Amino acid sequence: MEKLNKKRKVFISLALILAVIVILIFSFIGIYSKTIDYSIDEALFIAAKSSNVTKLYYDAENGAQNLNSYVPELYEEVYGISRKEWVKYSEISESLKKSFLSMEDRSFFEHNGVNLKRTFGAFLNYIFHFKGNFGGSTITQQLIKNISGDNERSIKRKVDEIFRAFNIEKTHTKEEIFETYMNVVDLGEGIIGVGEAAEYYFGKSVGELNFIESATLVGMANAPTKYNPYKNPDLCREKRNKVLYSLLECGYIDEEYYDFAKSSALSVINGDNEKKHISSWFAETVIEDVAREFSKKLDVSLSVARKLISSGGYKIYTSISPEIQKTLERYFENTANFPNSVASELEFSMVVSDSKSGNLLAIVGGVGKKNANRILNYAEVNITPGSTLKPIALYAPLLDAKKINWATVFDDVPVEFKKNESGLLYAFPKNTPDVYDGLTSVKDAIKVSKNTVAVRLFNMLGAESIYENLYNNFDFTTLTKKEIKEDGRIFSDLSSSPLALGQLTNGVSLRKLTEAYNVFPNDGSLSRGRSFVAVFDSDGKLVLENKPERTQIFSKECARIMNKLLETVVEEGTAKSLTLSELVDTAGKTGTSGGGKDKLFVGYTPYFTAGIWCGYKGAKRPIKFDGKTHLDIWNEVCREIYKSYPICEEERWFSTQGLQYLSYCKDSGKIISENCGLDARGDREEWGYFTIDNGPNEICDRHVIVKYDKLSGGIANEFCNYEDVIDIALVKIEDRSFPYEIIVTDAEYVARDVDGDYDYPMSYSVPYFYYSLPEGEYAGKSRGKKQFNSPCYIHRE
Repeated sequence: MEKLNKKRKVFISLALILAVIVILIFSFIGIYSKTIDYSIDEALFIAAKSSNVTKLYYDAENGAQNLNSYVPELYEEVYGISRKEWVKYSEISESLKKSFLSMEDRSFFEHNGVNLKRTFGAFLNYIFHFKGNFGGSTITQQLIKNISGDNERSIKRKVDEIFRAFNIEKTHTKEEIFETYMNVVDLGEGIIGVGEAAEYYFGKSVGELNFIESATLVGMANAPTKYNPYKNPDLCREKRNKVLYSLLECGYIDEEYYDFAKSSALSVINGDNEKKHISSWFAETVIEDVAREFSKKLDVSLSVARKLISSGGYKIYTSISPEIQKTLERYFENTANFPNSVASELEFSMVVSDSKSGNLLAIVGGVGKKNANRILNYAEVNITPGSTLKPIALYAPLLDAKKINWATVFDDVPVEFKKNESGLLYAFPKNTPDVYDGLTSVKDAIKVSKNTVAVRLFNMLGAESIYENLYNNFDFTTLTKKEIKEDGRIFSDLSSSPLALGQLTNGVSLRKLTEAYNVFPNDGSLSRGRSFVAVFDSDGKLVLENKPERTQIFSKECARIMNKLLETVVEEGTAKSLTLSELVDTAGKTGTSGGGKDKLFVGYTPYFTAGIWCGYKGAKRPIKFDGKTHLDIWNEVCREIYKSYPICEEERWFSTQGLQYLSYCKDSGKIISENCGLDARGDREEWGYFTIDNGPNEICDRHVIVKYDKLSGGIANEFCNYEDVIDIALVKIEDRSFPYEIIVTDAEYVARDVDGDYDYPMSYSVPYFYYSLPEGEYAGKSRGKKQFNSPCYIHRE
């Protein structure tokens, strides 16, 4: 009796423990099921049934400034990534329904969305690997995977899928679920659904398919590429016969028909690919932008958002300029417009945006006619911006903070000397071309893209300040503070090479860079780039509005000075080959990546901002043009745009209102002095634009008078003939110091103090102050053998 009581107590304890476990499991299931957003499945379910045509519109009158004034005109229809024709459940042949049921889900009409026995078996197989492939998914579960595009292999996704399947079964009939499944299944060749597939592969309506044809389609359903009847006919036939055998097992066909069917040919016809729709570069850009916004708004993956957009029958109000987009497409489709290098995979891309609103007006992602959907768009991939980064990262912030102005002078010489792997010293940074010019104003530095000045500006601002400006103000979210590569190397953009010279670790897209430049023609205000204004569902309901956002980044005076500075790049600098400035004020900046594998130009007028990039696929090698350059192409495209664009005379010019136009000494950045006029190189006076409180306000003290013997062509000494000696001005620079001799263009016009009893060198190839330099220190020399500031070597005691 006592043993019996003990057993009873043990049994009761075990029963209680089991009950608690069951309660906990069901409690967890109840709680977890409430965390799933089933509304997304319902939206996808509805979208799957909708027309898969998404319509894109342009504003026919007001340039897509805002939704209230938008006058929609149809521009393009986007058919998603595949062809689809919806057919009703009653229109589908019984042979096809039975083929799907026998192969995919024999108990479909009995379960409530999940086959628990097969699911448990699949779970055990996942752990113990009894079989190589053991599928537990029902047709309902496969439908969820197909409409969402979520193929992640994880236990969480599978658990979510189970709960979602239960929910779908509660809200829809079996016929609705089966009908939708058969209409969204991927059957290869860019075809979605059995209706289009029946016509494409067999030239029949889906209601006319026999068991052999139905088995072929069902065999393709799980792996349409692998079992493609055109590319892999033997594999396709083998899989079809497996479906036929499953039909035999289920009693849908008899032995006689099975034997006949399995030995028959595939009997597919040549498919008609003429219906395939190729979306434009702009259309795909818009769809991707809308999908990103949907992804954030609905808290779904990007793939789910793309599914919604590509098959939901939406109407999208875009920012496109049809005329400009067509101009770009016509130009880029004609490969004769490009250098011969495009035949060896040299690529180009281009972006045009509205200088005022920031709206995306046109985009082309590659050379040649676009012949496929979702191909690589080089205007959207990250590229190395090079010197195009300098105006927004360095010059404008410092100009806006009044730490520099148009005339501020820096010394274009190496900033530091580093050691290479062999322990040898090398100068940093190098310029492109590799020339040091010495004293250089901000205007000239930006005009010819001096890297040395950029690094000095970087040091003035600091890495963190530049980083935050680019990240927060210009949305350069690809910047990285620290990144460890697979090989263990550590990269960071918090240094001079990325932030001063534009050699960013992960780059930035041409589109993002082009949009950033709108800050200058827009008086320092940056409007967030938009490709679309609003999105409406198939019922005309507004589901997404992309309102304009504007942020004042720099003062309007700063922006106006930057316009005039960047105009010098086009007029006499690195982009002086452009001729668009004959029609309208044009400004911009060139850029080249390290090693010359990327070449860019971002240019703008008061109307448009346009960026162009070129480089080899995969950044294989440096660019060497064998004909037109990217600048030539930018110029031709933009001139073509302006042929049909009205230019208002009052808006043809960059405004200089609120600025002063003042003269200055180009060697000091200060007010011109009498000494400046005696410079051996001639007149040193230049003119530039300044704000009232940030301009030249001191007299130049850089130029100093020295005695010069015009007969010998050297700095005079006490033995020179009085009548041969004249006053000239050299520029005083006391702080140039190099560990080895550096060629500097203005070095022969430099003066330094020397002692009264100083003994001049007996050579015209070195400056007169050469002996005053400490041992192992050099002050630079000009390229010619005879140095202008060498001492007189004729007249001696």
